[in-house]
Amino acid sequence: MTEKIIPKESNCIQINDNELYYEVYGEGQPLLLLHGFTQSSIAWLEYVKEYSDKFEVYLIDLRGHGKSSKFNERFSVQAASEDVLKLMEHLKITSIKGIGLSFGGDVLLQIGSMNPELIESMIVIGANGDWDAQDFPIMLSTFNYDNIENFQWIKDYHSGGDEQIKSILDQLPNYKIKLTEEELKRIKAKTLLVLGDKAEQISLSSIVTLHETLKNSDLWVVPNTGHYAHDGDNKREFLRLSKRFLSSE
Repeated sequence: MTEKIIPKESNCIQINDNELYYEVYGEGQPLLLLHGFTQSSIAWLEYVKEYSDKFEVYLIDLRGHGKSSKFNERFSVQAASEDVLKLMEHLKITSIKGIGLSFGGDVLLQIGSMNPELIESMIVIGANGDWDAQDFPIMLSTFNYDNIENFQWIKDYHSGGDEQIKSILDQLPNYKIKLTEEELKRIKAKTLLVLGDKAEQISLSSIVTLHETLKNSDLWVVPNTGHYAHDGDNKREFLRLSKRFLSSE
């Protein structure tokens, strides 16, 4: 059983006409842990203790998710990224490190392009900055609220009940991000790209291309692993490598 860890701060503030919820743990340089689409910051809770001895860890419920406001407009990775940028400005944080899974990884890539000076280093898991849900019709036909009985785990992440969960799943068809080569080349952050070799929605070739575009990047392809390359049997190794990566100059 995971030991419960209490945040030193938790707050919900008005950002870009939305309520954005966040929690803070530990001391040190700010480290953002950003969750995937349909998840919430709860997904990172069991990792907090591992990072909070060296970093001030920020768990954020991205737009529409968790304890943040439900979606009131069309989903946009850029809008979610602007929320995080506004939150950092509100907190007077000028330098961060970050780990992002999937949607959270796309947000880090978008932020790195929009504000290259903000992110010192980041770990991007299962994201490539170039993804369109419309390219995956089978996923859209199955991963929706009509089939919610098959995805009961989503309820663990959200306090807003079925209405909130439906609002998230209804936005999945709108998920699209297309960072150009020029936009990606603005990114200055030292970056570790992580991909499970059996991930279905992100191709290895796209991650290799991203790695070649981001000159200050490393690539870790995790064998016999799907989308959640940081979790399960790989968790211990991910924690070891991520802490070493984020702590190095």
